[in-house]
Amino acid sequence: MTSETILSIEPFQVPVNPDGTFKCFGQGTSGTVTRAIDSRTGNYIALKAIPVQLREQDRENVIQQLQNLYSCQHPCVTEFLGCAFYPARSSILIACEYMDLKSFKDMMTLGGAFPEEVVGYASSRLLDALVYLHRERKMIHRDIKPSNLLMNSKGQVKICDFGMSTQLANTLDPAHTWVGSTTYMSPERISGLQYVWNSDIWSLGISLAEVATGTFPYSDPGRRLELVELLDRIVDEDPPTLPETFSPEFRDFVSQMLVKRAEQRPHAEMLIGHPFVVLHGNADISQWLQQAATAMTSQSPST
Repeated sequence: MTSETILSIEPFQVPVNPDGTFKCFGQGTSGTVTRAIDSRTGNYIALKAIPVQLREQDRENVIQQLQNLYSCQHPCVTEFLGCAFYPARSSILIACEYMDLKSFKDMMTLGGAFPEEVVGYASSRLLDALVYLHRERKMIHRDIKPSNLLMNSKGQVKICDFGMSTQLANTLDPAHTWVGSTTYMSPERISGLQYVWNSDIWSLGISLAEVATGTFPYSDPGRRLELVELLDRIVDEDPPTLPETFSPEFRDFVSQMLVKRAEQRPHAEMLIGHPFVVLHGNADISQWLQQAATAMTSQSPST
């Protein structure tokens, strides 16, 4: 990083563009992510910048809320390293551990659909994370989607960006708050009902079906669905199913997650013992990880 223009935002060293904006490592609905360095350790970190409009008297309260929200201790939830308000860009900065393979969405874009055993391996860890969030933290994620499911070259799988939609809805700029991605939202939420614990399970099922097939389950070949039509389909049609080219265990696993009636949909702890998860939870995915890392390296920024 010695050749880069570096902005010091203690304790982080952040690469910036000539105009002073952060170099974009990833783009989400709520902000941009840049790869920075933690000056305390010399390690890479992921620094998310969320544009906000905050009164000065609200800043300390929002930062405290974020610290409380992200103070999770679980191997399948991204480690929180700190947050701050950055006045120069009117942004909240959230620092988390760096995952070198980025998100499932990034990996799918570079390498195509995931092999079934990789999906099973990941499912075991993602369900473990949801059990922790739901049972121990009493927290619903509300925005499960491929871009919020991360992996690194060590084979660690982690969830990020949880809980923001309701925690800070009254203080963050409504144009930039995290309200959940509508296309992955459960039928009960689209219908205007409250989130329940297993609303996250529907979103996970849609996400896993997408990364396994390489296609969003509600895609309509040859044309782009309008949002209203898509939402109507999620609420009114039978849920998606996996093609018969996949194993019976995987197809059953996804079908259980995509039960439309929330009261009949299993919770995360019920799915951990599913035969598909048990079969692949300890799979050796090292060769696939090497291929993913090679693809990611070829696309990585120079920072």
